[in-house]
Amino acid sequence: RLLFRKWWVIALQGMLLIILSIYIFNNPVAVLTGISFWFGVLVLATGLLGIVSWTAEDKAERAGSSLLWSLVTAAFGLLMLMNMFATQKAITVILGLWMLVTGLQLARSGWSLRNQSTLGWVMLSAGVLSAAAATLMVLNIGAGAVGVSTLFGIGVMLTGIALVLLSFPNSLKSMTSE
Repeated sequence: RLLFRKWWVIALQGMLLIILSIYIFNNPVAVLTGISFWFGVLVLATGLLGIVSWTAEDKAERAGSSLLWSLVTAAFGLLMLMNMFATQKAITVILGLWMLVTGLQLARSGWSLRNQSTLGWVMLSAGVLSAAAATLMVLNIGAGAVGVSTLFGIGVMLTGIALVLLSFPNSLKSMTSE
């Protein structure tokens, strides 16, 4: 009920997300840098929390492998933060390889369906385009930054649009109940 009365908060959140998505689309390198930074912080924090957890355990229950894994994780997180370019490249390569596999699978499915439906040709075309974009992402960090920020921006924009659309029925209910 409170959600229906505060429809304008939902609309405002949606509009802010749409504005954020425009920023994301226009600043791909900054977005990739931010994602890389926070990913490095998360990996470092995970390692440090593992070390703290290990020291808080009873001596009889401590596992040496747990401490070793936590130390390696913390060191890896620190390396990620110290070499942002390598972190950015790793993120774009991983996402690019995922897109390549997905694109090839889509193209393969489209190829087998091309004689049954025009949808097969659409799938084939989308798969080939995805594989081409993925290859660019893996080979060129600038294209990778654009790819990462585009995918992220689309997600943010769709969430913003959904919130704005969600607020309309709520605004009507709020107005009729008053």
